[in-house]
Amino acid sequence: MPDEENNILISVVIPTHNRADALELTLAHLSGQDFSGKWEAIVVNNNCTDNTDEVVKSFKEKFPVPLHLIHESVPGPAAARNAGARKAEGEVIVFIDNDILVRGDFIERHYNRIQENPGCWFVGQVINLPEQESTVFGRYRKHLFPEVPADNGLKKIEGITGQTTSMRREDFDKLGGFDENFHVASGEDHELALRAQESGTIIYFDPGIIVLHNDWAGSSIRDFCRRQRLYTQTEPFFWKKYGEKTPRIEMVRKNLPPALKRDGVKLFLWKKTKGVLASDAGQSSIIKLCELSEKMLPAPKILWKLYRLAIAGAIYKGFQEGLAIYSINDK
Repeated sequence: MPDEENNILISVVIPTHNRADALELTLAHLSGQDFSGKWEAIVVNNNCTDNTDEVVKSFKEKFPVPLHLIHESVPGPAAARNAGARKAEGEVIVFIDNDILVRGDFIERHYNRIQENPGCWFVGQVINLPEQESTVFGRYRKHLFPEVPADNGLKKIEGITGQTTSMRREDFDKLGGFDENFHVASGEDHELALRAQESGTIIYFDPGIIVLHNDWAGSSIRDFCRRQRLYTQTEPFFWKKYGEKTPRIEMVRKNLPPALKRDGVKLFLWKKTKGVLASDAGQSSIIKLCELSEKMLPAPKILWKLYRLAIAGAIYKGFQEGLAIYSINDK
C-alpha cells in the first residue's frame, strides 16, 4: 500500500448517460475501497435527462474521497472520458463504466500494477452478475465469454475496455485521449489502444482485477441484439480510419454489402441471408423465434444456432447503418 501523500494518486473516471439506477450501485461499490492513498472519483454527466445529478450529489457528503460531478455536452463516452481526464488530478487514471461494480481491492490492484510496470496499461476482467445466468440467454453468454481464473497471471493483449482500464495520466495525455468521433460506446477504446501500441505501450490483461457488469443487455437476446446493432455502427468509421490495420478487419469484410466478384459465392449468399435477417421483419421474426424456442427446445445447441442468426442479422444491420452515418462508400 502507498504511503500517505499530498498528491492524489488515482482518479477514477465514470462517464454516464441516463443510467442513474446503475450509477447508484456503481458509486456504492466504489466507496468501499481499501486503498490507503489519496484518490478521487469523477462522474461525467453526458447529456443525462434523468436524476443522475441528484444521485451523485446524494453521495458527495458520505463518499470517502472527493467525488466530482462535471457535464459534457458532446455525445458519447469518448468525449465524456476525455472531459473526466481533463478534470483528473491523479497520477493514474482508471476508467470504469456507469454499470461496473468493483471490489474493495480494485483501486489498489490497478495502482500496484501500474507502479510495478512503468509505461504499461492494465485491463481487468469483466464478469456478468450471477443472476443473469438464470435465463437461457444469460447462460449462452457465459458460454461465449467464460471466466478466466484469477490466478492465471498477466497476459499481453491488443485492446482495452472502458469498463476497467488504467494508465498513467501523462501517457493518456500524450495520445490526445479518445477519438470523439466515436459517438457510442464501441470502438473508441480499441482505437485508443491501437494508438497506444503504435507508440510502444504494452497492454496487459490481469484476470485478478475482477469487476461485475450490471449489464442491461446481459440476459435477453432482444436487448443483446439491440446493443450489438448500436455498437457495430462505429465499425465502418474505424475501418475508414485504419483500413487493413483495423483490429476487426475480418468482421468488416463479412459485413460489407454483398459483391459477388469480391466475396465469392459462399460469402455473397451469407450476406444476402444476413440482409434478410437484418430487415425489421427479419429481426422481429428471428428474435420471436428465439424467445419461443427458449420455452420449448430441450437441446441448447439448436437454440444457440438461432441466437447466432439473430446476432448476425443485428450486426449486419448496424454495419450498414454505420456506412450511411459516416458516408462511407465500400467500393
